[in-house]
Amino acid sequence: MSDTGQGTSAPTDREPVLEVRDIQGLVVPGFLKPRQTLLGIRIADESREVVLNFKELLRSLVDEEIVATAMKTLKNRKEYRRERRRQKTRHPKGAPRAALVGIGFSFAGLRKLAPDAEGFPGEAFRRGLAVRSALLGDPTDPKAEGHPSQWIVGKPGDEMDALIVVAGDDRAEVEDRVSDIRSRLEATGVGVNYRENGDRRSDLVGHEHFGFFDGISQPGVRGYTSEARDEFITARWISTDQKPEAWLYGRPGEDLVWPGEFILGYQKTSPDPLVPGPVAPAVPEWTRNGSFLVFRRLRQDVGLFWRTMRDEAARLKDLPGFEDMTENRLAALLVGRWPSGAPVNRVPGEDNPDLGKTDWANNYFRFDSDTSGLPLVNQYSDNFPMAKADPAGLTCPWAAHIRKVNTRDSGSDMGGRETTYKSRILRRGISFGEPLEDRYADGSSDPEDGNRGLLFQCVQSSIESQFEFLMARWANDPVRPKMPGGHDMLIGQNGQEGEGRVRRCTLFGKGLQQAEVETNME
Repeated sequence: MSDTGQGTSAPTDREPVLEVRDIQGLVVPGFLKPRQTLLGIRIADESREVVLNFKELLRSLVDEEIVATAMKTLKNRKEYRRERRRQKTRHPKGAPRAALVGIGFSFAGLRKLAPDAEGFPGEAFRRGLAVRSALLGDPTDPKAEGHPSQWIVGKPGDEMDALIVVAGDDRAEVEDRVSDIRSRLEATGVGVNYRENGDRRSDLVGHEHFGFFDGISQPGVRGYTSEARDEFITARWISTDQKPEAWLYGRPGEDLVWPGEFILGYQKTSPDPLVPGPVAPAVPEWTRNGSFLVFRRLRQDVGLFWRTMRDEAARLKDLPGFEDMTENRLAALLVGRWPSGAPVNRVPGEDNPDLGKTDWANNYFRFDSDTSGLPLVNQYSDNFPMAKADPAGLTCPWAAHIRKVNTRDSGSDMGGRETTYKSRILRRGISFGEPLEDRYADGSSDPEDGNRGLLFQCVQSSIESQFEFLMARWANDPVRPKMPGGHDMLIGQNGQEGEGRVRRCTLFGKGLQQAEVETNME
Protein backbone atom coordinates (compact mmCIF):
# COMPACT_ATOMS: atom_id res chain seq x y z
CA MET A 1 0.00 0.00 0.00
CA SER A 2 1.26 3.49 -0.83
CA ASP A 3 1.92 6.26 1.65
CA THR A 4 -1.42 7.81 0.72
CA GLY A 5 -3.31 4.75 1.90
CA GLN A 6 -5.02 4.23 -1.43
CA GLY A 7 -5.73 0.55 -1.15
CA THR A 8 -8.89 -1.51 -1.31
CA SER A 9 -10.95 0.70 1.01
CA ALA A 10 -11.16 4.26 2.26
CA PRO A 11 -9.60 4.92 5.69
CA THR A 12 -13.01 5.96 6.98
CA ASP A 13 -14.06 2.31 6.67
CA ARG A 14 -11.39 1.36 9.20
CA GLU A 15 -12.04 4.12 11.74
CA PRO A 16 -13.51 2.91 15.04
CA VAL A 17 -16.63 3.98 16.91
CA LEU A 18 -15.47 5.72 20.06
CA GLU A 19 -17.27 4.91 23.29
CA VAL A 20 -18.31 8.52 23.83
CA ARG A 21 -20.35 7.73 26.93
CA ASP A 22 -17.22 6.47 28.69
CA ILE A 23 -14.64 9.00 27.47
CA GLN A 24 -14.30 12.31 29.27
CA GLY A 25 -15.26 15.43 27.35
CA LEU A 26 -12.05 17.08 28.54
CA VAL A 27 -10.29 14.63 26.20
CA VAL A 28 -12.68 14.56 23.24
CA PRO A 29 -13.59 17.03 21.95
CA GLY A 30 -12.16 19.25 24.71
CA PHE A 31 -14.14 21.83 26.67
CA LEU A 32 -12.87 24.96 24.86
CA LYS A 33 -14.70 27.18 27.34
CA PRO A 34 -13.57 30.74 28.18
CA ARG A 35 -13.60 30.17 31.95
CA GLN A 36 -11.92 27.46 33.99
CA THR A 37 -11.25 26.72 37.63
CA LEU A 38 -8.73 24.06 38.61
CA LEU A 39 -9.00 22.27 41.95
CA GLY A 40 -6.14 20.18 43.26
CA ILE A 41 -7.23 17.38 45.60
CA ARG A 42 -5.09 15.73 48.27
CA ILE A 43 -6.22 12.73 50.31
CA ALA A 44 -4.22 13.41 53.45
CA ASP A 45 -6.36 11.13 55.61
CA GLU A 46 -6.13 7.66 54.06
CA SER A 47 -8.48 6.02 56.52
CA ARG A 48 -10.95 3.54 55.11
CA GLU A 49 -13.89 5.85 55.86
CA VAL A 50 -12.45 8.85 54.04
CA VAL A 51 -11.39 6.81 51.00
CA LEU A 52 -14.81 5.14 50.75
CA ASN A 53 -16.55 8.51 51.09
CA PHE A 54 -14.41 9.99 48.35
CA LYS A 55 -15.05 7.04 46.04
CA GLU A 56 -18.77 7.42 46.65
CA LEU A 57 -18.53 11.10 45.78
CA LEU A 58 -16.74 10.24 42.53
CA ARG A 59 -19.46 7.75 41.69
CA SER A 60 -22.15 10.37 42.28
CA LEU A 61 -20.35 12.93 40.09
CA VAL A 62 -20.44 10.38 37.26
CA ASP A 63 -23.99 9.16 37.87
CA GLU A 64 -25.32 12.72 38.01
CA GLU A 65 -23.45 13.50 34.75
CA ILE A 66 -21.53 16.27 36.47
CA VAL A 67 -18.33 14.79 35.04
CA ALA A 68 -18.94 15.55 31.38
CA THR A 69 -18.68 12.69 28.91
CA ALA A 70 -17.52 13.11 25.34
CA MET A 71 -21.13 12.61 24.26
CA LYS A 72 -22.37 15.48 26.44
CA THR A 73 -19.53 17.77 25.40
CA LEU A 74 -19.92 17.00 21.70
CA LYS A 75 -23.62 17.85 21.92
CA ASN A 76 -22.83 21.18 23.57
CA ARG A 77 -20.13 21.87 20.96
CA LYS A 78 -22.52 21.12 18.10
CA GLU A 79 -25.16 23.47 19.51
CA TYR A 80 -22.55 26.20 19.98
CA ARG A 81 -21.27 25.89 16.42
CA ARG A 82 -24.81 25.94 15.06
CA GLU A 83 -25.35 29.24 16.84
CA ARG A 84 -21.99 30.53 15.63
CA ARG A 85 -22.95 29.83 12.02
CA ARG A 86 -26.34 31.43 12.50
CA GLN A 87 -24.88 34.61 13.98
CA LYS A 88 -21.83 34.53 11.68
CA THR A 89 -19.43 35.26 14.51
CA ARG A 90 -16.70 33.29 16.28
CA HIS A 91 -18.15 34.08 19.72
CA PRO A 92 -21.96 34.10 19.45
CA LYS A 93 -24.20 35.68 22.07
CA GLY A 94 -26.80 33.54 23.79
CA ALA A 95 -25.16 30.26 22.76
CA PRO A 96 -26.07 27.11 24.74
CA ARG A 97 -24.35 27.28 28.12
CA ALA A 98 -22.92 24.50 30.25
CA ALA A 99 -20.52 24.05 33.16
CA LEU A 100 -18.44 21.02 32.22
CA VAL A 101 -16.29 19.03 34.64
CA GLY A 102 -13.30 16.78 34.06
CA ILE A 103 -11.17 14.89 36.55
CA GLY A 104 -7.77 13.24 36.47
CA PHE A 105 -5.77 11.29 39.03
CA SER A 106 -2.09 11.03 39.82
CA PHE A 107 -0.50 7.63 40.32
CA ALA A 108 -0.28 8.32 44.06
CA GLY A 109 -3.98 9.16 44.12
CA LEU A 110 -4.99 6.02 42.22
CA ARG A 111 -2.97 3.85 44.57
CA LYS A 112 -5.12 5.15 47.43
CA LEU A 113 -8.32 4.34 45.54
CA ALA A 114 -7.59 1.19 43.52
CA PRO A 115 -5.28 -1.62 44.67
CA ASP A 116 -4.57 -2.80 41.11
CA ALA A 117 -3.26 0.64 40.17
CA GLU A 118 0.17 -0.81 40.93
CA GLY A 119 -0.03 -2.42 37.50
CA PHE A 120 0.16 0.93 35.70
CA PRO A 121 2.96 1.09 33.13
CA GLY A 122 4.76 4.31 32.30
CA GLU A 123 7.68 5.67 34.28
CA ALA A 124 6.59 9.30 33.88
CA PHE A 125 3.12 8.72 35.33
CA ARG A 126 4.32 6.49 38.14
CA ARG A 127 7.12 8.80 39.31
CA GLY A 128 5.35 12.11 38.80
CA LEU A 129 6.21 15.47 37.28
CA ALA A 130 8.52 16.74 40.02
CA VAL A 131 10.83 13.74 39.67
CA ARG A 132 10.91 14.09 35.86
CA SER A 133 11.38 17.86 36.01
CA ALA A 134 15.09 17.92 35.14
CA LEU A 135 14.41 15.72 32.08
CA LEU A 136 12.14 18.49 30.80
CA GLY A 137 14.95 21.02 31.14
CA ASP A 138 13.72 22.62 34.37
CA PRO A 139 16.37 24.22 36.59
CA THR A 140 18.24 21.93 38.97
CA ASP A 141 19.23 24.83 41.24
CA PRO A 142 16.82 24.73 44.23
CA LYS A 143 16.84 28.54 44.33
CA ALA A 144 15.63 28.91 40.74
CA GLU A 145 11.97 29.76 40.18
CA GLY A 146 11.39 26.75 37.93
CA HIS A 147 12.83 24.21 40.37
CA PRO A 148 10.17 21.86 41.82
CA SER A 149 10.83 23.15 45.34
CA GLN A 150 9.63 26.59 44.18
CA TRP A 151 6.49 25.45 42.35
CA ILE A 152 3.13 27.01 43.20
CA VAL A 153 1.44 23.66 42.63
CA GLY A 154 2.77 20.10 42.81
CA LYS A 155 5.94 20.76 44.79
CA PRO A 156 7.42 17.73 46.60
CA GLY A 157 5.45 17.01 49.76
CA ASP A 158 2.34 18.78 48.48
CA GLU A 159 1.53 16.81 45.35
CA MET A 160 -2.04 16.38 44.14
CA ASP A 161 -3.92 13.10 44.21
CA ALA A 162 -6.49 14.40 41.74
CA LEU A 163 -7.14 17.44 39.56
CA ILE A 164 -10.66 18.66 38.86
CA VAL A 165 -11.22 20.98 35.90
CA VAL A 166 -14.43 23.01 35.85
CA ALA A 167 -15.05 24.89 32.60
CA GLY A 168 -17.89 27.10 31.49
CA ASP A 169 -19.09 30.05 29.48
CA ASP A 170 -19.75 32.30 32.47
CA ARG A 171 -17.63 32.85 35.58
CA ALA A 172 -20.70 32.79 37.88
CA GLU A 173 -21.80 29.40 36.49
CA VAL A 174 -18.31 28.00 37.01
CA GLU A 175 -18.19 29.34 40.57
CA ASP A 176 -21.54 27.75 41.38
CA ARG A 177 -20.29 24.36 40.21
CA VAL A 178 -16.99 24.77 42.04
CA SER A 179 -18.80 25.71 45.26
CA ASP A 180 -20.99 22.61 45.01
CA ILE A 181 -18.02 20.31 44.39
CA ARG A 182 -15.98 21.84 47.22
CA SER A 183 -18.79 21.45 49.75
CA ARG A 184 -19.21 17.82 48.74
CA LEU A 185 -15.46 17.26 49.00
CA GLU A 186 -15.35 18.75 52.48
CA ALA A 187 -18.11 16.37 53.56
CA THR A 188 -15.90 13.42 52.60
CA GLY A 189 -12.90 14.69 54.60
CA VAL A 190 -10.78 15.27 51.47
CA GLY A 191 -9.01 18.59 51.16
CA VAL A 192 -8.33 21.05 48.33
CA ASN A 193 -4.64 22.00 48.28
CA TYR A 194 -4.71 24.07 45.10
CA ARG A 195 -7.23 26.32 43.37
CA GLU A 196 -6.74 28.68 40.46
CA ASN A 197 -8.91 30.40 37.88
CA GLY A 198 -8.12 30.51 34.20
CA ASP A 199 -9.85 32.94 31.89
CA ARG A 200 -9.83 33.81 28.23
CA ARG A 201 -8.34 37.24 27.65
CA SER A 202 -11.06 39.88 27.43
CA ASP A 203 -8.91 42.34 25.47
CA LEU A 204 -7.55 39.87 22.89
CA VAL A 205 -10.00 37.00 22.71
CA GLY A 206 -8.28 33.70 21.94
CA HIS A 207 -4.76 35.09 22.42
CA GLU A 208 -2.25 34.03 25.06
CA HIS A 209 -0.34 36.57 27.14
CA PHE A 210 2.52 37.14 24.68
CA GLY A 211 -0.20 38.28 22.29
CA PHE A 212 -0.45 35.37 19.83
CA PHE A 213 -3.68 33.67 18.78
CA ASP A 214 -3.51 30.21 20.34
CA GLY A 215 -4.84 26.71 19.75
CA ILE A 216 -4.97 26.80 15.94
CA SER A 217 -3.05 23.66 15.07
CA GLN A 218 -4.83 21.07 17.19
CA PRO A 219 -4.94 17.62 15.58
CA GLY A 220 -8.23 16.03 14.69
CA VAL A 221 -9.23 12.64 16.09
CA ARG A 222 -10.28 9.81 13.78
CA GLY A 223 -13.41 7.86 14.61
CA TYR A 224 -17.20 7.97 14.79
CA THR A 225 -19.60 8.95 17.55
CA SER A 226 -21.98 6.02 17.03
CA GLU A 227 -22.56 2.75 15.19
CA ALA A 228 -24.79 4.64 12.78
CA ARG A 229 -21.57 6.14 11.45
CA ASP A 230 -23.25 9.29 10.27
CA GLU A 231 -21.05 11.60 12.32
CA PHE A 232 -17.31 11.80 12.84
CA ILE A 233 -15.58 12.86 16.05
CA THR A 234 -13.76 15.44 13.90
CA ALA A 235 -15.87 16.81 11.06
CA ARG A 236 -14.64 16.34 7.48
CA TRP A 237 -14.81 19.45 5.34
CA ILE A 238 -12.77 18.60 2.25
CA SER A 239 -14.59 17.28 -0.81
CA THR A 240 -14.25 13.51 -1.07
CA ASP A 241 -13.17 13.98 -4.69
CA GLN A 242 -9.96 15.56 -3.41
CA LYS A 243 -7.73 12.64 -2.39
CA PRO A 244 -5.65 12.05 -0.37
CA GLU A 245 -6.34 15.39 1.37
CA ALA A 246 -9.95 14.45 2.14
CA TRP A 247 -8.57 11.41 3.97
CA LEU A 248 -5.73 13.21 5.73
CA TYR A 249 -7.45 16.33 7.09
CA GLY A 250 -10.62 17.46 8.84
CA ARG A 251 -10.28 21.15 8.01
CA PRO A 252 -7.42 22.05 5.68
CA GLY A 253 -4.21 21.32 7.57
CA GLU A 254 -5.98 19.65 10.51
CA ASP A 255 -4.21 16.27 10.71
CA LEU A 256 -6.52 13.34 11.39
CA VAL A 257 -4.78 11.16 13.96
CA TRP A 258 -5.82 7.68 15.05
CA PRO A 259 -7.50 7.84 18.50
CA GLY A 260 -5.02 5.50 20.19
CA GLU A 261 -2.52 8.36 20.29
CA PHE A 262 -4.83 10.04 22.81
CA ILE A 263 -7.15 7.38 24.26
CA LEU A 264 -6.22 3.97 25.65
CA GLY A 265 -7.75 0.93 23.98
CA TYR A 266 -7.83 2.25 20.40
CA GLN A 267 -5.64 2.01 17.30
CA LYS A 268 -2.50 4.12 17.14
CA THR A 269 -0.58 5.46 14.16
CA SER A 270 1.23 3.24 11.66
CA PRO A 271 3.86 4.16 9.03
CA ASP A 272 0.94 4.94 6.71
CA PRO A 273 -1.18 7.71 8.35
CA LEU A 274 -4.32 6.27 6.73
CA VAL A 275 -3.88 2.75 8.11
CA PRO A 276 -4.40 1.99 11.82
CA GLY A 277 -1.48 0.67 13.80
CA PRO A 278 -1.33 -1.30 17.06
CA VAL A 279 -3.83 -0.69 19.84
CA ALA A 280 -2.72 1.52 22.73
CA PRO A 281 -2.79 -0.97 25.62
CA ALA A 282 -5.18 -0.33 28.49
CA VAL A 283 -3.44 -1.55 31.64
CA PRO A 284 -5.21 -2.23 33.97
CA GLU A 285 -8.22 -3.13 31.83
CA TRP A 286 -10.44 -0.52 33.48
CA THR A 287 -8.27 2.24 32.02
CA ARG A 288 -9.80 1.67 28.57
CA ASN A 289 -11.21 4.97 27.31
CA GLY A 290 -8.87 6.79 29.65
CA SER A 291 -5.97 9.12 28.83
CA PHE A 292 -2.91 10.59 30.47
CA LEU A 293 -3.17 14.26 31.43
CA VAL A 294 -0.14 16.49 31.97
CA PHE A 295 -0.63 19.74 33.89
CA ARG A 296 2.01 22.45 34.14
CA ARG A 297 1.54 25.93 35.61
CA LEU A 298 3.74 28.04 33.33
CA ARG A 299 4.40 31.68 34.17
CA GLN A 300 4.89 34.00 31.19
CA ASP A 301 7.18 36.99 31.68
CA VAL A 302 5.56 39.19 29.06
CA GLY A 303 7.70 42.25 29.71
CA LEU A 304 10.94 40.31 29.44
CA PHE A 305 9.78 38.58 26.25
CA TRP A 306 8.97 41.82 24.42
CA ARG A 307 11.98 43.71 25.75
CA THR A 308 14.09 40.85 24.41
CA MET A 309 12.33 40.98 21.03
CA ARG A 310 12.88 44.74 20.88
CA ASP A 311 16.57 44.56 21.74
CA GLU A 312 17.36 41.56 19.53
CA ALA A 313 15.50 43.07 16.57
CA ALA A 314 17.49 46.29 16.94
CA ARG A 315 20.74 44.29 16.96
CA LEU A 316 19.76 42.22 13.93
CA LYS A 317 18.83 45.31 11.88
CA ASP A 318 22.51 46.23 11.74
CA LEU A 319 23.42 42.90 10.11
CA PRO A 320 23.43 42.31 6.33
CA GLY A 321 20.19 40.69 5.17
CA PHE A 322 18.23 41.64 8.29
CA GLU A 323 17.67 45.35 7.65
CA ASP A 324 13.88 45.04 7.76
CA MET A 325 13.79 43.18 11.09
CA THR A 326 11.26 44.42 13.65
CA GLU A 327 10.34 43.10 17.05
CA ASN A 328 6.97 41.82 15.75
CA ARG A 329 8.62 40.09 12.81
CA LEU A 330 11.26 38.51 15.05
CA ALA A 331 8.59 37.24 17.43
CA ALA A 332 6.59 35.86 14.48
CA LEU A 333 9.66 34.00 13.20
CA LEU A 334 10.26 32.45 16.60
CA VAL A 335 6.62 31.38 16.90
CA GLY A 336 6.03 30.55 13.22
CA ARG A 337 2.88 32.66 13.18
CA TRP A 338 2.04 36.33 13.36
CA PRO A 339 0.08 37.53 16.41
CA SER A 340 -3.22 37.13 14.51
CA GLY A 341 -2.45 33.44 13.96
CA ALA A 342 -1.56 33.86 10.30
CA PRO A 343 1.32 31.45 9.47
CA VAL A 344 4.53 33.03 8.21
CA ASN A 345 4.67 30.30 5.55
CA ARG A 346 1.63 31.89 3.86
CA VAL A 347 2.35 35.58 4.56
CA PRO A 348 6.10 35.96 5.19
CA GLY A 349 6.24 39.73 4.92
CA GLU A 350 3.59 40.99 7.32
CA ASP A 351 0.63 39.94 9.42
CA ASN A 352 -2.72 39.29 7.79
CA PRO A 353 -5.44 39.38 10.47
CA ASP A 354 -8.11 38.16 8.05
CA LEU A 355 -6.09 35.03 7.37
CA GLY A 356 -5.38 34.59 11.08
CA LYS A 357 -9.07 34.47 11.99
CA THR A 358 -10.11 32.20 9.09
CA ASP A 359 -10.37 28.62 10.33
CA TRP A 360 -10.48 27.24 6.78
CA ALA A 361 -7.07 28.68 5.89
CA ASN A 362 -4.95 29.60 8.93
CA ASN A 363 -3.61 26.09 9.46
CA TYR A 364 -3.28 25.01 5.84
CA PHE A 365 0.36 24.85 4.82
CA ARG A 366 3.18 22.35 4.50
CA PHE A 367 6.90 22.74 4.96
CA ASP A 368 8.46 20.55 2.27
CA SER A 369 6.02 21.18 -0.58
CA ASP A 370 3.79 23.84 -2.09
CA THR A 371 0.11 23.97 -1.21
CA SER A 372 -2.82 24.68 -3.49
CA GLY A 373 -6.49 25.40 -2.87
CA LEU A 374 -8.75 22.59 -1.69
CA PRO A 375 -12.44 22.21 -2.59
CA LEU A 376 -14.53 22.27 0.59
CA VAL A 377 -18.04 20.96 1.12
CA ASN A 378 -19.13 24.39 2.37
CA GLN A 379 -17.93 25.96 -0.91
CA TYR A 380 -15.38 28.18 0.87
CA SER A 381 -12.71 29.50 -1.51
CA ASP A 382 -9.28 30.11 -0.02
CA ASN A 383 -8.00 33.26 -1.72
CA PHE A 384 -5.13 33.97 0.64
CA PRO A 385 -1.54 33.52 -0.60
CA MET A 386 -0.62 29.85 -0.72
CA ALA A 387 2.44 28.54 1.10
CA LYS A 388 5.55 27.73 -0.89
CA ALA A 389 7.88 24.83 -0.13
CA ASP A 390 10.32 25.76 2.63
CA PRO A 391 12.39 22.62 3.37
CA ALA A 392 15.47 24.56 4.52
CA GLY A 393 13.64 26.85 6.92
CA LEU A 394 14.31 30.07 5.01
CA THR A 395 10.77 31.37 5.53
CA CYS A 396 9.75 29.62 8.75
CA PRO A 397 12.90 28.83 10.78
CA TRP A 398 13.46 25.27 11.88
CA ALA A 399 13.60 26.64 15.44
CA ALA A 400 10.12 28.21 15.18
CA HIS A 401 7.81 26.84 17.84
CA ILE A 402 5.23 25.50 15.41
CA ARG A 403 7.96 23.70 13.46
CA LYS A 404 9.82 22.27 16.46
CA VAL A 405 6.74 20.49 17.81
CA ASN A 406 5.03 19.55 14.53
CA THR A 407 7.20 18.79 11.51
CA ARG A 408 4.12 18.25 9.30
CA ASP A 409 5.26 16.77 5.98
CA SER A 410 8.99 17.22 6.70
CA GLY A 411 11.29 14.41 7.67
CA SER A 412 13.01 14.60 11.04
CA ASP A 413 15.71 12.91 13.07
CA MET A 414 13.12 10.22 13.86
CA GLY A 415 11.94 9.55 10.30
CA GLY A 416 8.99 10.74 8.26
CA ARG A 417 5.40 11.80 8.80
CA GLU A 418 4.71 8.89 11.18
CA THR A 419 6.78 10.56 13.91
CA THR A 420 4.72 13.74 13.76
CA TYR A 421 1.47 11.81 14.11
CA LYS A 422 2.84 9.70 16.97
CA SER A 423 3.99 12.72 18.94
CA ARG A 424 0.87 14.90 18.67
CA ILE A 425 -0.92 16.00 21.84
CA LEU A 426 -4.33 17.52 22.54
CA ARG A 427 -3.87 20.87 24.32
CA ARG A 428 -6.55 21.80 26.83
CA GLY A 429 -5.00 24.70 28.74
CA ILE A 430 -6.08 28.28 29.41
CA SER A 431 -4.43 31.55 30.45
CA PHE A 432 -4.34 32.77 34.03
CA GLY A 433 -3.76 36.28 35.35
CA GLU A 434 -4.62 39.72 34.01
CA PRO A 435 -3.10 40.93 30.72
CA LEU A 436 -0.14 43.29 30.87
CA GLU A 437 -1.15 46.65 29.40
CA ASP A 438 2.43 47.81 28.76
CA ARG A 439 4.06 44.85 27.08
CA TYR A 440 7.55 46.11 27.98
CA ALA A 441 6.78 46.58 31.67
CA ASP A 442 9.14 45.23 34.29
CA GLY A 443 8.26 44.13 37.80
CA SER A 444 8.18 47.66 39.18
CA SER A 445 5.38 48.72 36.79
CA ASP A 446 3.37 45.49 36.65
CA PRO A 447 0.31 45.58 38.95
CA GLU A 448 0.13 41.78 38.87
CA ASP A 449 3.83 41.41 39.70
CA GLY A 450 4.29 38.95 36.85
CA ASN A 451 1.54 36.59 37.98
CA ARG A 452 0.20 35.57 34.58
CA GLY A 453 0.77 32.67 32.26
CA LEU A 454 -0.69 29.41 31.05
CA LEU A 455 -2.42 26.62 32.94
CA PHE A 456 -1.03 24.13 30.44
CA GLN A 457 -2.91 20.85 30.10
CA CYS A 458 -2.34 18.23 27.44
CA VAL A 459 -3.82 14.81 26.73
CA GLN A 460 -2.05 11.78 25.26
CA SER A 461 -1.82 8.00 25.54
CA SER A 462 1.90 8.04 26.45
CA ILE A 463 3.56 10.83 28.43
CA GLU A 464 7.03 9.58 27.51
CA SER A 465 6.40 9.28 23.76
CA GLN A 466 4.42 12.48 23.38
CA PHE A 467 4.74 15.30 25.92
CA GLU A 468 8.21 14.37 27.16
CA PHE A 469 9.40 13.56 23.65
CA LEU A 470 8.31 16.95 22.33
CA MET A 471 9.97 18.80 25.20
CA ALA A 472 13.18 16.85 25.73
CA ARG A 473 13.86 15.50 22.24
CA TRP A 474 12.73 18.41 20.05
CA ALA A 475 11.97 21.68 21.87
CA ASN A 476 15.05 21.60 24.10
CA ASP A 477 17.49 20.15 21.60
CA PRO A 478 19.41 22.60 19.36
CA VAL A 479 19.97 20.07 16.56
CA ARG A 480 16.63 18.26 16.47
CA PRO A 481 14.27 17.60 14.78
CA LYS A 482 16.34 19.09 11.95
CA MET A 483 19.20 21.48 11.29
CA PRO A 484 19.90 24.35 10.97
CA GLY A 485 17.85 24.94 14.05
CA GLY A 486 18.36 25.77 17.65
CA HIS A 487 16.17 25.72 20.73
CA ASP A 488 12.44 26.35 20.69
CA MET A 489 12.72 29.90 22.00
CA LEU A 490 9.09 29.96 23.14
CA ILE A 491 8.80 26.80 25.27
CA GLY A 492 12.24 25.19 25.07
CA GLN A 493 14.91 25.23 27.74
CA ASN A 494 18.66 24.84 27.71
CA GLY A 495 19.49 22.65 30.66
CA GLN A 496 23.01 21.76 29.52
CA GLU A 497 25.54 22.23 32.29
CA GLY A 498 27.90 25.14 31.76
CA GLU A 499 25.70 26.94 29.20
CA GLY A 500 23.94 29.21 31.69
CA ARG A 501 20.49 28.20 30.42
CA VAL A 502 21.01 30.44 27.37
CA ARG A 503 18.88 29.53 24.37
CA ARG A 504 20.00 30.01 20.78
CA CYS A 505 18.52 29.65 17.33
CA THR A 506 19.48 30.40 13.72
CA LEU A 507 17.64 32.73 11.32
CA PHE A 508 18.19 33.38 7.61
CA GLY A 509 18.41 36.85 6.08
CA LYS A 510 17.27 38.03 2.64
CA GLY A 511 20.47 36.86 0.94
CA LEU A 512 20.68 33.57 2.88
CA GLN A 513 22.89 35.22 5.50
CA GLN A 514 22.71 33.49 8.85
CA ALA A 515 22.38 35.14 12.24
CA GLU A 516 22.07 33.66 15.67
CA VAL A 517 19.54 34.83 18.22
CA GLU A 518 20.80 34.25 21.73
CA THR A 519 18.85 34.97 24.87
CA ASN A 520 18.04 33.88 28.38
CA MET A 521 14.43 34.79 29.00
CA GLU A 522 14.24 33.25 32.47
